[in-house]
Amino acid sequence: MKGLICSGIQRWRSQRNRKMLQSTYSAMYAFVGVGSHALQNLYPVLQYIGIRLKYICCKSPDKLTLIERRFGVTAITSLDIILNDTEVKGVFVCTSPQSHYDICTRVIESGKYLFVEKPPCLTLDQLEPLITADKRQVAMVGMQKRFSPLVQSLKKQLSKNEPLSYTLSYHTGAYLEGDHFTDLFIHPVDLALYLFGNAELKSVQRIDRDGTTTIHGLLSHKATKGFIELSTAYSWTNPKELLYVNTPTGEYRLKQMERLCHYPHPKKIAGIPIEKLGLFTNTERTLIERNNFNPLAVNNQLYTQGFLSEIKAFADMVEYSGKNLLPLSDIHATYKLLSSLKQQL
Repeated sequence: MKGLICSGIQRWRSQRNRKMLQSTYSAMYAFVGVGSHALQNLYPVLQYIGIRLKYICCKSPDKLTLIERRFGVTAITSLDIILNDTEVKGVFVCTSPQSHYDICTRVIESGKYLFVEKPPCLTLDQLEPLITADKRQVAMVGMQKRFSPLVQSLKKQLSKNEPLSYTLSYHTGAYLEGDHFTDLFIHPVDLALYLFGNAELKSVQRIDRDGTTTIHGLLSHKATKGFIELSTAYSWTNPKELLYVNTPTGEYRLKQMERLCHYPHPKKIAGIPIEKLGLFTNTERTLIERNNFNPLAVNNQLYTQGFLSEIKAFADMVEYSGKNLLPLSDIHATYKLLSSLKQQL
Protein backbone atom coordinates (compact mmCIF):
# COMPACT_ATOMS: atom_id res chain seq x y z
CA MET A 1 0.00 0.00 0.00
CA LYS A 2 2.79 2.39 0.93
CA GLY A 3 4.50 1.64 -2.38
CA LEU A 4 1.35 2.52 -4.33
CA ILE A 5 1.03 5.81 -2.47
CA CYS A 6 4.66 6.72 -3.09
CA SER A 7 4.34 5.78 -6.76
CA GLY A 8 1.24 7.98 -7.06
CA ILE A 9 3.04 10.90 -5.46
CA GLN A 10 5.97 10.52 -7.86
CA ARG A 11 3.63 10.46 -10.90
CA TRP A 12 1.87 13.58 -9.65
CA ARG A 13 5.19 15.36 -9.15
CA SER A 14 6.35 14.37 -12.61
CA GLN A 15 3.15 15.67 -14.21
CA ARG A 16 3.42 18.89 -12.22
CA ASN A 17 7.02 19.43 -13.34
CA ARG A 18 6.13 18.74 -16.98
CA LYS A 19 3.36 21.31 -16.76
CA MET A 20 5.77 23.88 -15.31
CA LEU A 21 8.25 23.23 -18.14
CA GLN A 22 5.60 23.80 -20.78
CA SER A 23 4.59 27.29 -21.90
CA THR A 24 1.26 28.18 -23.45
CA TYR A 25 2.82 31.20 -25.15
CA SER A 26 4.53 30.99 -28.53
CA ALA A 27 4.65 34.58 -29.86
CA MET A 28 7.82 36.63 -29.98
CA TYR A 29 8.26 39.66 -27.72
CA ALA A 30 10.82 42.38 -27.11
CA PHE A 31 11.80 44.18 -23.93
CA VAL A 32 12.98 47.78 -23.70
CA GLY A 33 14.98 48.44 -20.54
CA VAL A 34 17.36 46.61 -18.20
CA GLY A 35 17.03 48.65 -15.03
CA SER A 36 16.87 47.36 -11.47
CA HIS A 37 13.08 47.04 -11.36
CA ALA A 38 12.95 45.16 -14.64
CA LEU A 39 15.77 42.78 -13.69
CA GLN A 40 14.43 41.98 -10.22
CA ASN A 41 10.68 41.89 -10.84
CA LEU A 42 9.72 41.58 -14.50
CA TYR A 43 12.35 39.40 -16.19
CA PRO A 44 11.99 36.60 -13.58
CA VAL A 45 8.24 36.50 -14.26
CA LEU A 46 8.77 36.39 -18.02
CA GLN A 47 11.09 33.42 -17.58
CA TYR A 48 8.72 31.66 -15.20
CA ILE A 49 5.67 31.79 -17.46
CA GLY A 50 7.67 31.12 -20.63
CA ILE A 51 7.54 34.41 -22.53
CA ARG A 52 9.84 34.24 -25.59
CA LEU A 53 12.02 37.33 -25.95
CA LYS A 54 13.66 38.00 -29.32
CA TYR A 55 15.24 41.35 -28.44
CA ILE A 56 16.28 43.34 -25.40
CA CYS A 57 16.86 47.00 -26.11
CA CYS A 58 18.90 49.36 -23.96
CA LYS A 59 20.66 52.68 -24.54
CA SER A 60 24.12 51.57 -23.35
CA PRO A 61 26.21 49.76 -26.01
CA ASP A 62 28.62 48.46 -23.37
CA LYS A 63 25.80 46.36 -21.85
CA LEU A 64 24.91 44.48 -25.03
CA THR A 65 27.37 41.61 -24.56
CA LEU A 66 26.35 41.20 -20.93
CA ILE A 67 22.66 41.08 -21.90
CA GLU A 68 23.23 38.46 -24.59
CA ARG A 69 25.22 36.25 -22.21
CA ARG A 70 22.66 36.61 -19.46
CA PHE A 71 19.45 36.14 -21.45
CA GLY A 72 20.47 34.43 -24.68
CA VAL A 73 18.68 36.99 -26.87
CA THR A 74 19.71 39.64 -29.38
CA ALA A 75 20.67 42.83 -27.56
CA ILE A 76 20.25 46.10 -29.44
CA THR A 77 20.26 49.86 -28.90
CA SER A 78 17.79 50.74 -31.65
CA LEU A 79 14.04 50.66 -31.03
CA ASP A 80 13.49 50.79 -34.81
CA ILE A 81 14.73 47.19 -35.16
CA ILE A 82 11.94 46.02 -32.85
CA LEU A 83 9.24 48.16 -34.44
CA ASN A 84 10.15 47.01 -37.97
CA ASP A 85 10.27 43.30 -37.10
CA THR A 86 6.92 41.76 -38.01
CA GLU A 87 7.70 38.64 -35.94
CA VAL A 88 7.54 40.67 -32.69
CA LYS A 89 3.95 40.91 -31.52
CA GLY A 90 4.34 42.51 -28.09
CA VAL A 91 6.76 44.97 -26.50
CA PHE A 92 7.51 45.38 -22.79
CA VAL A 93 8.71 48.84 -21.75
CA CYS A 94 10.36 49.51 -18.41
CA THR A 95 12.88 52.32 -18.64
CA SER A 96 13.17 55.70 -16.93
CA PRO A 97 9.77 57.37 -16.42
CA GLN A 98 10.99 60.38 -18.40
CA SER A 99 11.42 58.26 -21.55
CA HIS A 100 8.18 56.26 -21.38
CA TYR A 101 5.98 58.75 -23.23
CA ASP A 102 8.11 58.90 -26.37
CA ILE A 103 8.69 55.13 -26.46
CA CYS A 104 4.99 54.37 -25.87
CA THR A 105 4.00 56.76 -28.64
CA ARG A 106 6.26 54.98 -31.12
CA VAL A 107 5.18 51.47 -30.10
CA ILE A 108 1.49 52.39 -30.32
CA GLU A 109 2.03 53.94 -33.77
CA SER A 110 3.73 50.73 -34.92
CA GLY A 111 0.59 48.74 -34.17
CA LYS A 112 2.29 46.31 -31.79
CA TYR A 113 0.91 45.34 -28.40
CA LEU A 114 2.44 47.34 -25.57
CA PHE A 115 3.00 46.61 -21.89
CA VAL A 116 4.36 49.69 -20.14
CA GLU A 117 5.45 49.71 -16.51
CA LYS A 118 4.09 52.60 -14.48
CA PRO A 119 4.19 55.46 -15.01
CA PRO A 120 3.39 55.38 -18.75
CA CYS A 121 3.97 59.14 -18.82
CA LEU A 122 4.61 62.03 -16.45
CA THR A 123 1.45 64.14 -16.66
CA LEU A 124 -2.24 64.08 -17.52
CA ASP A 125 -1.45 66.22 -20.57
CA GLN A 126 0.79 63.41 -21.86
CA LEU A 127 -1.63 60.61 -20.98
CA GLU A 128 -4.56 62.00 -22.97
CA PRO A 129 -2.83 61.92 -26.41
CA LEU A 130 -1.61 58.39 -25.66
CA ILE A 131 -5.20 57.32 -24.98
CA THR A 132 -6.33 58.97 -28.21
CA ALA A 133 -3.56 57.29 -30.20
CA ASP A 134 -4.34 53.85 -28.77
CA LYS A 135 -7.56 53.42 -30.73
CA ARG A 136 -7.37 49.61 -30.63
CA GLN A 137 -6.59 49.63 -26.88
CA VAL A 138 -3.55 47.39 -27.30
CA ALA A 139 -1.50 49.26 -24.67
CA MET A 140 -1.66 47.84 -21.13
CA VAL A 141 -0.37 49.62 -18.03
CA GLY A 142 1.67 47.82 -15.37
CA MET A 143 -0.23 48.82 -12.24
CA GLN A 144 0.46 45.47 -10.60
CA LYS A 145 -1.37 46.02 -7.32
CA ARG A 146 -4.69 45.75 -9.16
CA PHE A 147 -3.70 42.19 -10.05
CA SER A 148 -2.68 41.16 -6.53
CA PRO A 149 -4.77 38.19 -5.32
CA LEU A 150 -5.23 40.04 -2.01
CA VAL A 151 -6.65 43.10 -3.74
CA GLN A 152 -8.85 40.93 -5.94
CA SER A 153 -10.19 39.15 -2.87
CA LEU A 154 -10.84 42.44 -1.06
CA LYS A 155 -12.63 43.90 -4.07
CA LYS A 156 -14.87 40.84 -4.21
CA GLN A 157 -15.66 41.18 -0.50
CA LEU A 158 -16.48 44.88 -0.86
CA SER A 159 -18.83 44.20 -3.77
CA LYS A 160 -21.04 42.30 -1.28
CA ASN A 161 -20.53 44.66 1.65
CA GLU A 162 -20.41 48.34 0.65
CA PRO A 163 -17.69 50.17 2.59
CA LEU A 164 -18.40 53.16 4.81
CA SER A 165 -14.90 54.57 5.08
CA TYR A 166 -11.23 53.68 4.78
CA THR A 167 -7.78 54.79 5.85
CA LEU A 168 -4.84 54.22 3.53
CA SER A 169 -1.23 54.80 4.65
CA TYR A 170 1.70 54.66 2.25
CA HIS A 171 5.07 55.31 3.90
CA THR A 172 8.54 55.21 2.35
CA GLY A 173 11.88 56.91 2.88
CA ALA A 174 13.13 60.01 1.09
CA TYR A 175 12.87 59.88 -2.70
CA LEU A 176 15.16 62.27 -4.54
CA GLU A 177 15.74 60.45 -7.83
CA GLY A 178 12.36 61.14 -9.42
CA ASP A 179 8.80 62.42 -9.06
CA HIS A 180 7.27 60.85 -5.96
CA PHE A 181 3.76 61.48 -7.35
CA THR A 182 4.07 59.42 -10.54
CA ASP A 183 6.80 57.05 -9.33
CA LEU A 184 5.46 56.22 -5.85
CA PHE A 185 2.14 57.79 -4.88
CA ILE A 186 0.50 56.61 -8.09
CA HIS A 187 0.19 53.14 -6.54
CA PRO A 188 -1.95 53.98 -3.47
CA VAL A 189 -3.97 56.59 -5.39
CA ASP A 190 -4.76 54.07 -8.14
CA LEU A 191 -5.58 51.40 -5.56
CA ALA A 192 -8.09 53.67 -3.82
CA LEU A 193 -9.85 54.48 -7.08
CA TYR A 194 -9.82 50.84 -8.19
CA LEU A 195 -11.44 49.63 -4.98
CA PHE A 196 -13.84 52.49 -4.24
CA GLY A 197 -14.47 54.23 -7.57
CA ASN A 198 -13.79 57.74 -8.78
CA ALA A 199 -13.31 60.33 -6.08
CA GLU A 200 -13.50 64.04 -5.40
CA LEU A 201 -10.66 65.57 -3.41
CA LYS A 202 -12.32 67.35 -0.51
CA SER A 203 -9.27 68.63 1.31
CA VAL A 204 -5.52 68.21 1.28
CA GLN A 205 -2.47 69.40 3.19
CA ARG A 206 1.23 69.00 2.51
CA ILE A 207 4.27 68.95 4.76
CA ASP A 208 7.70 69.41 3.16
CA ARG A 209 10.67 69.00 5.45
CA ASP A 210 14.30 67.91 5.05
CA GLY A 211 13.77 66.73 1.48
CA THR A 212 10.66 64.67 2.32
CA THR A 213 6.98 65.13 1.49
CA THR A 214 3.89 64.09 3.43
CA ILE A 215 0.39 64.49 2.01
CA HIS A 216 -2.88 64.12 3.89
CA GLY A 217 -5.96 63.93 1.71
CA LEU A 218 -9.69 63.45 2.27
CA LEU A 219 -11.45 61.70 -0.63
CA SER A 220 -15.16 61.44 -1.28
CA HIS A 221 -16.25 58.52 -3.43
CA LYS A 222 -19.82 57.72 -4.43
CA ALA A 223 -20.74 56.07 -1.14
CA THR A 224 -17.45 55.99 0.72
CA LYS A 225 -15.18 58.49 2.42
CA GLY A 226 -11.46 57.89 2.69
CA PHE A 227 -8.38 59.37 4.33
CA ILE A 228 -4.98 58.87 2.71
CA GLU A 229 -1.51 59.60 4.03
CA LEU A 230 1.22 59.50 1.39
CA SER A 231 4.68 60.14 2.75
CA THR A 232 8.39 59.87 1.99
CA ALA A 233 9.25 60.97 5.54
CA TYR A 234 9.56 57.45 6.96
CA SER A 235 12.02 54.67 6.04
CA TRP A 236 13.00 52.43 3.14
CA THR A 237 14.18 49.86 5.65
CA ASN A 238 10.67 49.60 7.06
CA PRO A 239 8.23 50.90 4.41
CA LYS A 240 4.52 50.43 5.04
CA GLU A 241 1.39 50.14 2.98
CA LEU A 242 -1.71 49.65 5.12
CA LEU A 243 -5.38 49.79 4.17
CA TYR A 244 -8.18 49.63 6.75
CA VAL A 245 -11.72 49.45 5.34
CA ASN A 246 -14.78 49.78 7.58
CA THR A 247 -18.07 48.22 6.46
CA PRO A 248 -21.43 47.84 8.22
CA THR A 249 -20.57 44.27 9.23
CA GLY A 250 -16.86 44.48 9.98
CA GLU A 251 -13.42 45.84 9.18
CA TYR A 252 -10.99 44.59 6.53
CA ARG A 253 -7.26 45.11 7.00
CA LEU A 254 -4.81 44.74 4.14
CA LYS A 255 -1.15 44.84 5.13
CA GLN A 256 1.72 45.12 2.64
CA MET A 257 0.05 42.87 0.04
CA GLU A 258 0.96 40.11 2.50
CA ARG A 259 -2.13 39.60 4.63
CA LEU A 260 -5.86 40.31 4.33
CA CYS A 261 -8.00 39.87 7.45
CA HIS A 262 -11.58 40.52 8.48
CA TYR A 263 -12.77 41.59 11.93
CA PRO A 264 -16.56 41.25 12.41
CA HIS A 265 -18.39 44.04 14.24
CA PRO A 266 -20.44 43.05 17.30
CA LYS A 267 -24.21 42.77 16.84
CA LYS A 268 -26.69 44.89 18.77
CA ILE A 269 -29.68 44.08 20.93
CA ALA A 270 -32.20 46.91 21.18
CA GLY A 271 -29.49 49.21 19.90
CA ILE A 272 -27.04 48.13 22.60
CA PRO A 273 -23.76 46.55 21.37
CA ILE A 274 -23.61 43.04 22.80
CA GLU A 275 -19.93 43.57 23.58
CA LYS A 276 -21.03 45.90 26.38
CA LEU A 277 -23.03 43.01 27.81
CA GLY A 278 -19.99 40.76 27.75
CA LEU A 279 -21.50 38.58 25.03
CA PHE A 280 -19.00 39.24 22.23
CA THR A 281 -15.60 37.77 21.58
CA ASN A 282 -13.41 39.66 19.16
CA THR A 283 -12.35 37.41 16.29
CA GLU A 284 -9.93 37.65 13.40
CA ARG A 285 -10.50 35.78 10.15
CA THR A 286 -7.54 35.55 7.78
CA LEU A 287 -8.77 35.61 4.18
CA ILE A 288 -5.38 35.44 2.45
CA GLU A 289 -1.86 35.38 3.85
CA ARG A 290 1.45 34.79 2.11
CA ASN A 291 2.96 31.56 3.38
CA ASN A 292 6.70 32.02 3.93
CA PHE A 293 7.27 28.32 4.68
CA ASN A 294 6.52 26.78 1.28
CA PRO A 295 8.60 28.40 -1.51
CA LEU A 296 5.87 27.99 -4.14
CA ALA A 297 4.88 30.50 -6.81
CA VAL A 298 1.70 31.50 -4.97
CA ASN A 299 3.79 32.33 -1.89
CA ASN A 300 6.27 34.44 -3.83
CA GLN A 301 6.06 38.22 -3.53
CA LEU A 302 6.11 38.53 -7.32
CA TYR A 303 2.75 36.73 -7.23
CA THR A 304 1.17 38.37 -4.18
CA GLN A 305 2.24 41.82 -5.41
CA GLY A 306 0.53 41.13 -8.74
CA PHE A 307 3.49 41.06 -11.15
CA LEU A 308 2.91 37.50 -12.35
CA SER A 309 -0.82 37.97 -12.95
CA GLU A 310 -0.46 41.28 -14.79
CA ILE A 311 2.16 39.95 -17.23
CA LYS A 312 0.14 36.79 -17.79
CA ALA A 313 -2.89 38.99 -18.52
CA PHE A 314 -0.88 40.88 -21.12
CA ALA A 315 0.36 37.70 -22.81
CA ASP A 316 -3.19 36.31 -22.81
CA MET A 317 -4.38 39.50 -24.50
CA VAL A 318 -1.66 39.28 -27.16
CA GLU A 319 -2.07 35.61 -27.99
CA TYR A 320 -5.59 34.59 -26.99
CA SER A 321 -8.41 36.78 -25.74
CA GLY A 322 -7.50 40.20 -27.11
CA LYS A 323 -9.06 41.57 -23.92
CA ASN A 324 -7.13 44.40 -22.28
CA LEU A 325 -7.67 44.32 -18.50
CA LEU A 326 -5.94 47.66 -17.90
CA PRO A 327 -5.89 50.01 -20.92
CA LEU A 328 -4.47 53.52 -20.70
CA SER A 329 -7.97 54.98 -20.41
CA ASP A 330 -8.50 53.15 -17.11
CA ILE A 331 -5.88 55.24 -15.33
CA HIS A 332 -7.16 58.62 -16.55
CA ALA A 333 -8.94 59.14 -13.21
CA THR A 334 -5.70 58.24 -11.38
CA TYR A 335 -3.73 60.90 -13.23
CA LYS A 336 -6.54 63.39 -12.77
CA LEU A 337 -6.48 62.87 -9.00
CA LEU A 338 -2.68 63.08 -8.91
CA SER A 339 -2.95 66.34 -10.83
CA SER A 340 -5.49 67.65 -8.33
CA LEU A 341 -3.18 66.76 -5.44
CA LYS A 342 -0.38 68.74 -7.07
CA GLN A 343 -2.51 71.74 -8.00
CA GLN A 344 -4.03 72.21 -4.55
CA LEU A 345 -0.73 72.08 -2.69
